[in-house]
Amino acid sequence: MGDMSESFAAYFSAIDTGVNQCYTLAAQARALGYDPEETVPIPQAQNLAERVEGLISVVVPHIKGSGVTQRIKELEKKYGMQDWRVALTIALEVAQQTFCTFSSHLEAMEVGIRIGFAYATVGVVSSPLEGFVRLDLKK
Repeated sequence: MGDMSESFAAYFSAIDTGVNQCYTLAAQARALGYDPEETVPIPQAQNLAERVEGLISVVVPHIKGSGVTQRIKELEKKYGMQDWRVALTIALEVAQQTFCTFSSHLEAMEVGIRIGFAYATVGVVSSPLEGFVRLDLKK
């Protein structure tokens, strides 16, 4: 059993090393100035909560470090990993401006929807950024 866990540890270590090398290479390429963006936009994440916050911070930079990651972890302890209640609760709390303020209630709701989508899609698809365009309120 010890050999198995050592091989898993080596495997994941090799993945981490490769990912770090890719991020370093991407940063070096961006530093050359050929790309409109000077930095690599999606930060590395160790878990789903960090991935959600990192993904949404691409379009809403001030969400980064706001407490969303910690709150998602708390909700996962309460409801379980990838539970729909986590997505809806964090979406509601962001929309209520619990973690940071937005320029309007409409923007707060839009960011809440994006956060909820990002969690529900495990932070691996573009729907929270590109699929959801905007929220329109009608009478």
